[in-house]
Amino acid sequence: MRQIRMPMNLYRTPLSPAYWREANLAMGCLKLLIFAALMVAVTRALSLIPGIPIWHTKLTWGFLARSVCAMVCGPVLGLAFGFVEDILGFLLQPTGDFFPGYTLSTMAGVLVYALFFFRRRITVLDLVLANLVVNVGVNALMGSVWSTMVRGGAYWGWFVPSLAKNLITILPKAAVLYILFQALVPILQRMDLIPAQVEGRIRLI
Repeated sequence: MRQIRMPMNLYRTPLSPAYWREANLAMGCLKLLIFAALMVAVTRALSLIPGIPIWHTKLTWGFLARSVCAMVCGPVLGLAFGFVEDILGFLLQPTGDFFPGYTLSTMAGVLVYALFFFRRRITVLDLVLANLVVNVGVNALMGSVWSTMVRGGAYWGWFVPSLAKNLITILPKAAVLYILFQALVPILQRMDLIPAQVEGRIRLI
């Protein structure tokens, strides 16, 4: 495969056509494809670490590798990563019958993280909002649809408890991501994997 040197531009929003051209280039960049494959392996390894109990739910660790891959690889390659990571996870650690809706949720979660983190100047507000959208929009709203289709019952009977559990983990996930990004972003910048998205401490807004 021909090596492609990725541009290192920053964008205010993902609505720019140049943003999506850059995101599409990631699919042909050997360095980013290797990084995405590495993050698939990291996600599988993190799934073996017990989660932290928080009220009636647990904070599991897969979102860390997914968010880092989303930040480096972008929304297009991130969707492919989410698909591969979910299918491989089911094959290696099957939990019940396979249902494609959960694969779509994994892909959607990576997409949300990419829209907030890829080629964007990351702030604490971004970390909170990204996890808010993932927890409420993907985990609670979409996840309750899949639970209704697979297990039956009323949608609201699945959504209300799921929403309560997911709201609780938004700030802890944002705090863990803050610590991880604060340590990892300078390294990724020096490796020429991401542009200078953070200067010193991650700002509030």
